[in-house]
Amino acid sequence: MSRSIRRFLGVVAMAMAAAGADLRAQDAGLTLAAGGTSDYTIVIPEPASPSQVYAAEELRDFTRQMTGAVLPIVTDARDLPPKAICLGVTRHTERVLGRRVDLERLGDDGFVLATRSPHLILAGSDVRGTLYAVYELLERYGGCRWYASWYSVIPTREPWRIPAVDDTQIPAFVMREPFWFDMFKGDFAARCRANGNRMLLEERHGGKIRFGAGLFVHTFNRLMPPGEFFAEHPEYYSEINGTRRADHAQLCLTNPDVIRICTERLLERIRSDPTAKLFSLSQNDWGNHCQCPSCREIDEREGSPAGSLLHFVNQVAEAVEREFPEVWIETLAYQYTRHPPRTIRPRHNVVVRLCTIECDFSLPLDISPYDQNVRFVEDIRGWSAITGKLFIWDYTTNFRHYIGPHPNFNCLQGNVRFFRDNQVVGLFEQGAYQGRHAEFAEVRAWILAKLLWDPDRDIEALYQDVFSGYYGPAAPLIREYFDRLQELSRPPERTLRIGSPPTQEWYTDEFFEWGHEKWRAAERLVAHDPALSYNVRMGAIPVLYAKLARWPRMTIGHEYRDGRFAATGVDPGYAALAADLLARIDEAGDLRVAENMDVHRHFLTTLRSRTRGIPTLGLTAKGVLAEVSPEMGGTVCLLAAENRENVLAPSGGLTCIDAPRDLLPGEPLVYAPSQKTDAGVRVAYTHRHRYTVERTVSLEPNRMRLASTFVSHQTDPRTLAPAIIAALDLGNSSAVAIRAGDETAWKTVVVPADEILRFVDIPGAGLGGELLTLASPVTGRGLALHLPNRPIERVGLLCEPRLGRIRVIVRLEPGELPGNGSLALDTAAVPLYEVPGLPNVEVPGTHSAARFIVEDGFLPIGRRGEWGDHVRDPKAADGAALKLYNSHYEWCMQWRFDPAWFDPETPYTVRLRLRVEKGQRDGEAFWAGVYDTARRKGYGRIAPRTDAVDDGYQWYDVATWVPEAEQYIWAGPGRFDKGAGEASAIEAVYIDCIELVRQPD
Repeated sequence: MSRSIRRFLGVVAMAMAAAGADLRAQDAGLTLAAGGTSDYTIVIPEPASPSQVYAAEELRDFTRQMTGAVLPIVTDARDLPPKAICLGVTRHTERVLGRRVDLERLGDDGFVLATRSPHLILAGSDVRGTLYAVYELLERYGGCRWYASWYSVIPTREPWRIPAVDDTQIPAFVMREPFWFDMFKGDFAARCRANGNRMLLEERHGGKIRFGAGLFVHTFNRLMPPGEFFAEHPEYYSEINGTRRADHAQLCLTNPDVIRICTERLLERIRSDPTAKLFSLSQNDWGNHCQCPSCREIDEREGSPAGSLLHFVNQVAEAVEREFPEVWIETLAYQYTRHPPRTIRPRHNVVVRLCTIECDFSLPLDISPYDQNVRFVEDIRGWSAITGKLFIWDYTTNFRHYIGPHPNFNCLQGNVRFFRDNQVVGLFEQGAYQGRHAEFAEVRAWILAKLLWDPDRDIEALYQDVFSGYYGPAAPLIREYFDRLQELSRPPERTLRIGSPPTQEWYTDEFFEWGHEKWRAAERLVAHDPALSYNVRMGAIPVLYAKLARWPRMTIGHEYRDGRFAATGVDPGYAALAADLLARIDEAGDLRVAENMDVHRHFLTTLRSRTRGIPTLGLTAKGVLAEVSPEMGGTVCLLAAENRENVLAPSGGLTCIDAPRDLLPGEPLVYAPSQKTDAGVRVAYTHRHRYTVERTVSLEPNRMRLASTFVSHQTDPRTLAPAIIAALDLGNSSAVAIRAGDETAWKTVVVPADEILRFVDIPGAGLGGELLTLASPVTGRGLALHLPNRPIERVGLLCEPRLGRIRVIVRLEPGELPGNGSLALDTAAVPLYEVPGLPNVEVPGTHSAARFIVEDGFLPIGRRGEWGDHVRDPKAADGAALKLYNSHYEWCMQWRFDPAWFDPETPYTVRLRLRVEKGQRDGEAFWAGVYDTARRKGYGRIAPRTDAVDDGYQWYDVATWVPEAEQYIWAGPGRFDKGAGEASAIEAVYIDCIELVRQPD
């Protein structure tokens, strides 16, 4: 293994037979078997490597399957049989072939396949070359196909003849890694000639090019964990804005101790795994590189943070080479390090891996006009000019929507060719690596494996091969769908990113309806064949997924039936399609919807809630009933006295969250139930290894207790702004009476007839540890909430009569979650019935969605305390405002709404009431608009300048548009040229409220 990669350097294409070799007037070829018998004997070297023994066994076994003949296997210790198939370099090979096999040139993976009548030569290294020669014989001349680990086509050959041939092949890339789930299986990977680190290739497969000691990508924190060093040596980690950081930081790459410790620890790892070729010394998977004077000086001089990175990696690699001269140290040119440095060069034992994460994949990189593609092409050409050892981390799937449409086949061959032509020796094609049956997963993995061996293969021939072989008689219909799908992304103005949704505007409902019919027809054609039927039914999943994602808006509610949490208002057509998709997912078993497990779990939970229902964990004791739904955010979704109504609205329930960004719950996290007893239920969820929320729901006499504990897994403390959120069903939501603390009088809120929402913002001072009671003056039903004994920032109340619920959001003052520590909150809730002393009010019988106002307290702020904050402002109508700071111009306020609030397919006008505190110069005051995340487009953006803005609070019309799902209203302080040192034109922007008004027909 140690010499493998060196042999391949400079080899970028398939080579043919050496000069001077000819077929020496052979006949039409060889007949290897006929009539169920064969005169041929397989000859292997004495001794033979494990992969050469396995190569002989594979040739014997597949020959028997094709012809019925059994080929004996002998070693070259015997005389040459009359008809021999020489595997590897036997003692007979050079004489039979008529030349020496140049193993140095072939490297570990290349081979010679040649007929010398009556003999056949399959010669390659004792690593993998001989095995690959056998697979070439079986595939090209036997017609064997391995399209998936579970699906092969092994034809009958009677007789089995091969033509005269003298073929030498050397792969285009040293390391070939189609990083797709099914390709990890060792036998399948070997048959596809994939030799990457993740493939489960054993000794019999010839092993693989391997990263050692667990050091594969993003290794800074593995070598120097902040929990081990940061407390005593913060200088080992990134300095950002003058402060050293532990969490989500990088290493200080110019610190001598960091260089010494990384070198020592890397050498320890190499000593523990000396047969590995590669070890990664690479940045963590986030930004925040060090900006200390020493690191910054190198980066500024080199024009890229890759300068300080290579300065560091080169020093470690130099020390490694003294003990391990054959080992290569790999590092990343990723995101902030992708641009090459001006003068620093990678050492000869350093491998630089570029990553295409920012790129568009609708067209080849060097053809696409997309800005990031143009930049990437410039970067790779810059790197290829300074090193001959480039690896690529390329992206070939949709990570947000593994099972959604992703028409990137237009770019695959062009990109592989481009990489080959720019000094790339190792190509990692990251796909849907966590489960099978992503969109055209089997087709992509097979095609990529072929292209990584030879980028110049006839792509159309490959398509015809895999479609006809994998889908059988259904292939023409599926190919028609496939071709039309690829055409959708071909226009250069259309972009295809690694998270592009199926709701992109250049997709159409008509296309997916047509595609659905094509796949249904394809299924009927292979219904008689279980294997092909499975392939086609799994292949149809992306069309079902896209149709569900694009389904017209439904007003979804929730209810409980027989202990299950179930959705209401689901279109029967949607439910049928969702049930079909769930059945296919269940059949597949190891299918994954998206890379992020939260997205995967939420999607499945949504489908189950809208078809089968979600089971809940029930508690009954001491006169109280409660139900907990771990899958729906770990919420308490039922709370009632025995034989009485549920006071919680199932669509929201009662929960505690870490930091509310807006009113909508978004995608509920799927909690895992860790314990259930007669006394209570315990559930937990871990937020990306940062902290775990542990929640216990228990029953006490006439009430329920909800205890939440946040447990940190990080070194640095973090600020949490927890909230208790409850969605109430009090029988009538047109009015609510509120009583807080020691108040005796009720405060009443009534929603006018021309509104469907009413927001109420209550200051929280003094409410910590107090009792908050809410009740309907119409029904007398209510809830008493014992607030946590911590400072309360504010209490928000939202009445939604159209949706039949009242939501209360109790926002706690931000608190510190200590590094590796915990933060506990405790609350209790009591269901109430026939609450005495409620005021008499008249409520509208119906409500129209004509207008509503959103107060500042309900508006979210990104990076609270850094980009803005909620403040008291006597100039605001309610004495409070959302303040946007002048240190940036981000869309820091992004208010997401519920489409069910609006009349469907009806235009609304949104306007902001805000004031601008002007600065010392004229410039942009603020900007605001509406953004559609599904279509990736905006509506009605405004950006007034300070000279056009009056003093004090003013109303500003922002947009008139039709509100739909996956949209938000945004605002930010005015833009300025921060990079050039320009200051903002404003001191601050204060938002008092948002108003939305329905427009006349």
